[in-house]
Amino acid sequence: MSKVKRNATPRYFKPVFAALLAALIVLLTFTVGSLRIGPITITLNCLPLAVGAVFLGPLYGAILGLVFGLSSFFACFTSASLTTVLLGVNPFFTFVMCVLPRVICGWVPGLLFKVLPKDNEPKRLGSSALCCGLTTALNTVGFLGLMWVFFKDAFVANADVIGKVGNKPTGNIFVFIFALATVNAVIEIAVNLVFGTAICRALTAATKNRL
Repeated sequence: MSKVKRNATPRYFKPVFAALLAALIVLLTFTVGSLRIGPITITLNCLPLAVGAVFLGPLYGAILGLVFGLSSFFACFTSASLTTVLLGVNPFFTFVMCVLPRVICGWVPGLLFKVLPKDNEPKRLGSSALCCGLTTALNTVGFLGLMWVFFKDAFVANADVIGKVGNKPTGNIFVFIFALATVNAVIEIAVNLVFGTAICRALTAATKNRL
């Protein structure tokens, strides 16, 4: 009986824990998914995504990234944000911009963590920190990169879009957005590095690395 119980925990832990992380991502998206400090917005959704990617692996990382992306897209309909403005320009491109980078930033760090060295505690911590930070970096680069590809003409040509995003002049709108996003990304990477690594370390210790 005790043997069955010991085996049952690893078997069901991953999907159950992934479901909890997915619920947390959705909750953060529609409640306090970001912290505003002046003009800086720190997104918190990448933290559970990073933990899932590193601790559960690339498959669950991609699934959690999909949950993050879909939640972000549907949040466009319920809140006023940059993506809400872009939704009115092109819904399909907005959907791709919200979803694709998030799937990638959940899948790639999980895949990378599998091949990085983890044979002792310092190496495991270093690998966890790298992958947790990479989650945020990929999210920022992917999201802004697709925004540039899909919507650069809209920002330049559509005064209404420009007027709704910070009331910045046409020539400076992307400088403004990318500069602000760079500051956000640095802070978010630091948050993921510190807290994501600590959470992954605690989970590994709690499960004795049996998963």
